[in-house]
Amino acid sequence: MLKQSFSLQSVIRSPQSVIIIVFALMTLVSWRRWTSPIADSGREMDLPLRLLRGELLYRDVHYLYPPLSPYFNSLLYRICGVHLNVLLVSGFVFAGLIAWFCWRIALRILPAREAALATASVIIFCIFKPAGNLISPYSFAALHGTALALATLLVTLRYGESERIRELICAGALIGLAAITKQEFALAAAVTVVAALVFMHRHSFRLAARYTALVAAIAALIALPVYSLLLWRVGWQTLINDCHLLYTRLPPSLVFYNQQRTGLDHLFSSLVQMAGGAVVGIAAASIIMLISVISFPALRRQERTEQNGSAMGPGLLWRRCFAVLVIAGVSLVLIRTASHGNWDGSPLRALPLVLVGLLLTSWRRGVQREFNPAAAIHRALFIIGVYSFTVLLRVALRVPSGGAFGGFFLPTSLILIVYLTTRSLPRMVEDWTLNQRLATRVRIVGQSALALLLLVTVVVFASRYQKNFSIEINAPFGRLYLPPSSGAAISEALDFIQSQTSANEAIAVVPEGSDLAFLSGRRMPLRHQILIPDFMSEQDERAAIATLQRERVRFVFLVNRPMREFGKEGFGRDYDQTLGSWISEHYRLVKICGAMRDAPSDQLQIGDPNFFIKVLERKNK
Repeated sequence: MLKQSFSLQSVIRSPQSVIIIVFALMTLVSWRRWTSPIADSGREMDLPLRLLRGELLYRDVHYLYPPLSPYFNSLLYRICGVHLNVLLVSGFVFAGLIAWFCWRIALRILPAREAALATASVIIFCIFKPAGNLISPYSFAALHGTALALATLLVTLRYGESERIRELICAGALIGLAAITKQEFALAAAVTVVAALVFMHRHSFRLAARYTALVAAIAALIALPVYSLLLWRVGWQTLINDCHLLYTRLPPSLVFYNQQRTGLDHLFSSLVQMAGGAVVGIAAASIIMLISVISFPALRRQERTEQNGSAMGPGLLWRRCFAVLVIAGVSLVLIRTASHGNWDGSPLRALPLVLVGLLLTSWRRGVQREFNPAAAIHRALFIIGVYSFTVLLRVALRVPSGGAFGGFFLPTSLILIVYLTTRSLPRMVEDWTLNQRLATRVRIVGQSALALLLLVTVVVFASRYQKNFSIEINAPFGRLYLPPSSGAAISEALDFIQSQTSANEAIAVVPEGSDLAFLSGRRMPLRHQILIPDFMSEQDERAAIATLQRERVRFVFLVNRPMREFGKEGFGRDYDQTLGSWISEHYRLVKICGAMRDAPSDQLQIGDPNFFIKVLERKNK
């Protein structure tokens, strides 16, 4: 019995075991609740199936990202069968890889226990966050791109430790794969490698340039043949101008969307929120120091340390922290008012400022060539900081605390937050007070605060998963739980499809919702799976009408999916009026799925607060 107890205790104390337990626990509380219905999810399910059936990406199916992920998922369908579980298992594998990469990255700058704490924060806040998890992501291209970029960061850190050429060869291959997966992650990986080479070989520009050319050549050997093949098969007009693969000729709706993501749509508000995030971070650090001093009464009474009479005593530190908290509280009220209630209070908004400061500090302290553990950590901090800053560029002025994007951008920043809390802050207190015991207390309080935050977050997320995903869907090609707001309507629509259509029959879902086609085993014939404003020209709308006629599509499902994030709301009313008018003229309403099904049909408009799906049947069968 004693041996068994000791063994169990050893397992619990093992940092790797803690990571596995957290991952397993979050899997359990979120089981089959990972898929957000309608928005983007249908594309991720149905697109690989269309490729498996012989359609050509970009030409036959519109797509905004490079080709690796959809063809990879199509290969999984071919090997494992067509089912939602195939994608979910794939999501688990890549999410596990991301967690492992973060663990190995964190070990470069943190002891094992704190590295486990950092990895657990990535698992909870990135991989399993209810509003945008990585098991069933909004885009598998983003999931795969994140894994490839983090792998590049890891091998770059290994190169910083050993300067072995094979690490650079591996980095070049990973960048090449990222370039045919999702462009911004390839950019972050490439910038990280180049910055590391410049940092490591700043005294030899030729050597840095030679190694950079090596990495670039290997990446090009992978990416250029793929893009050349696509240009040959699909054509420049379709690939570049229609699918915007090089971010050229972006439609106004996509420009509007990206401005929102970057924070450029309301620049002053974004800067105010960034300042607010910094104030929250300063306040949190002050609270940790206050708790540390209060919990150590003997130290709090000392005004000066015994080692140095000019150092700040714990009592003075206590008073200054309290003053900082008062000032921070007043500042937060003013910032909240200035942001007109648009700020959620997240300290992550200040990440760009923190990362710039970290980069400057680590560059200065990591320049020593001789073996020095402290200098090695600062070199690692610089490399991680470069990646963290670069990957946040798309959301630099409005860093998200979650949502569909946060999980892809935040992993390494969370690792750095743990480092700043458990390493930098105690070191700063020790420099101020010259009191190692107080610094140790600050470290313990910081670790405890982070652990408590993670524990509370697990409870909150578990509650959200169970409460917000309560409608079970058991369809032929997938079983999952959906939110009550949309789950009932989707379940009703799937039942209608099962009873009124035949297997593999073509149905059209507009403006978005290919989930209905995939889960029921039907075909989505339209080239544009998501009808985003300004993406279809008049000619594209005419082609969609021709497809509906040629395929003799009996049913069109009109989903209450407003496109406000793209600057326009209702399909057929605010955009794509040609296609919308043709559907209204040639189809009649036969059913309304959802809570508002008893309301007059003319009162149900896309953008209404209640979710619904209108079933339209062709008038002349």
